[in-house]
Amino acid sequence: MKRPLQPSAPTAGPLFAVAAVTLIAATYGLARLGYGLFLPAFSASFELTPAVGGLLSSGASVIYCVSAGLGFVYAPRRPRLMTILAGTTAALGSAGIAAAPSTGFFAAAVLLAGMGAGFASPALVELVQRNTKPIHAAKRQSVVNSGTGFGVVAAGLLALMLGSSWRLAWALIAVIAVAGMLGVLRADVSRRHSTKGADDDAGRRERSGSRQRGLGLGELKWPLTAAFLYGVGCAAVWVYGRTLLEDQGGMPVALSAGAWIALGAGGAAAVLTAPWLARHSVRFTWPVTVLATAAATAAMVLAPGSTALAFAAAALFGLAYTAATSVLIIWATATASSSAAGTSALFISLILGQAAGAALTGALIEASGFGLAFAVAAAACGVSAAGVIARIKPRNTEDELRPSRATP
Repeated sequence: MKRPLQPSAPTAGPLFAVAAVTLIAATYGLARLGYGLFLPAFSASFELTPAVGGLLSSGASVIYCVSAGLGFVYAPRRPRLMTILAGTTAALGSAGIAAAPSTGFFAAAVLLAGMGAGFASPALVELVQRNTKPIHAAKRQSVVNSGTGFGVVAAGLLALMLGSSWRLAWALIAVIAVAGMLGVLRADVSRRHSTKGADDDAGRRERSGSRQRGLGLGELKWPLTAAFLYGVGCAAVWVYGRTLLEDQGGMPVALSAGAWIALGAGGAAAVLTAPWLARHSVRFTWPVTVLATAAATAAMVLAPGSTALAFAAAALFGLAYTAATSVLIIWATATASSSAAGTSALFISLILGQAAGAALTGALIEASGFGLAFAVAAAACGVSAAGVIARIKPRNTEDELRPSRATP
């Protein structure tokens, strides 16, 4: 059987990584997560009650799962098409928000903009695999995934500088999404090596050995559970963090937005963890990042009126969350037969967990206050970490769940 020639495998240059980070920043940090930061400005311009605003946020999560499901099916074979859909939906949705003449039009644009993130992750996971030597793949996956943090920083800065001119801000977001998409498509060198790409696919199937046929999702049972529990735990900060700082801590809006910029900066700094994530096993990196998320969640609720503690907790949360999602990508790559489909499945589980966590946290806040609600969220993260330690045996960690090395 013909073996793939690894030295001839196409390798994209730095432009590919920069463009991929830009696309993740645009689809996740801006088009998807930017909605919450601009919600006060949106509410002043449209008929958005808190209930309607919450329903839109939930709807965006459902739409994300739909687009991620499409990525699950098509990204392993058509990653460039999924990249086009990621950039196009994020750009058109953002442009629609910028030009929205009515509440109904605005709501439809928000949902369309949220689709981009679901397409982007599986598409870029597959393209990174195709454009990177195996020994560097785990590191580059983590670098690209850090784009979420850069996007959150950009969203926070836009909210502070252009809060009243939010239409201009969202027009700029549309431009960034298009630029990231075009950059990825242009820098993708795998498209010029279709024959070698086919050989590489055959090699990956050959190396899968005893893995089950198809996408290998049966082996993702525990990763899916861990991702869902983590989503339940991290929802408290994502959904109610700013409310905690403003209502309980008495922070002005500008200062709480600053905390979210710190959160984004922490997420962007996760790029520095890429070598560490590539060197260590999932059995070690998942508990560390998830427990760091739990610590940040607990720290934020302990003294919401302390600016220094709130900013530090937000930065730690952003760093830990982004690193943990990078671990999910590495986990999918090491476990599922298709890294793109596996990533889609884990991210869908994560988002569903966040949706469940948002509802649970909201109910607990109403019943018992922020303290208990955030404590339960931190505990959910702890259960996710403990479950992985208990279920993954060290000997498996040394082979199957270690980031990819060079092919022998």
